[in-house]
Amino acid sequence: MRRFLLGMTALMIAAPFADGLAQAPRTDPARRYGDCMALARSEPKRGLETARAWENAGGGAGARHCRAIALFELGDHVEAGKQLEALAREMTGQSNALRAEIFAQAGQAYQAARLGEQALAAQNAAILLNSQNAEIWIDRSITYAAVGAYREAVSDLTHALALAPGRGDALVLRAAARRQLGDFKAAVADADGALQADPNAAEALLERGLARRALGDKNGSDADLRKALTLLPASSEQAARARAALAAPAGAPPPASPQGPTPRKPGDKPR
Repeated sequence: MRRFLLGMTALMIAAPFADGLAQAPRTDPARRYGDCMALARSEPKRGLETARAWENAGGGAGARHCRAIALFELGDHVEAGKQLEALAREMTGQSNALRAEIFAQAGQAYQAARLGEQALAAQNAAILLNSQNAEIWIDRSITYAAVGAYREAVSDLTHALALAPGRGDALVLRAAARRQLGDFKAAVADADGALQADPNAAEALLERGLARRALGDKNGSDADLRKALTLLPASSEQAARARAALAAPAGAPPPASPQGPTPRKPGDKPR
């Protein structure tokens, strides 16, 4: 799951640093930033080279952000996180909302590297700067879940849902955290909420099926899990958990996800 609309970020981050492109006065900084970011996504090696050349030409924060995203796409999540975190700390003249977004992206990179402590530090900084961004609360909840802090994950997701009521991905994540805490009825209620918005939400069906099985509702669980299997990729970890649950008797503890929710990528939209 991941977020942050890059088009919006491009306008926010490139424009304040237009003066840094004085060596290339004919270049529109927002366009150059957008082109660099697109290349960082599609061809990260070339994107990294482009970002470095732009940075050497005075590209400033826009070039540095592009370089970090290219590193992320190349799989160097730790270095991407370090660069994004450093960029956010140095942008003291920019808005709290923009700095929070870059801190949050650093957290996403550290999530991908499974560095929970560093991810939490970046996400804490982001929330201090902008506590009204539901995305950041969701990000931190994923980190908490990944380290087994499910009560904290539920708390963060409740904050997110207060800011974005009815949001399906937050409801599914809270259902998963509540299921891990053994609060199966609350997990079913959250999954129900997600399914009201999207009856074919595969992860919501999976969570409800797992929680229903733990409650002893075999028929309801079987229906949810079988429908989820028609929607999930057959080779996915979620599909494997659904099949394992179907083979288990009613009332059995549901199979746990070994690594917690999937970390988001910097710049991804919510699923």
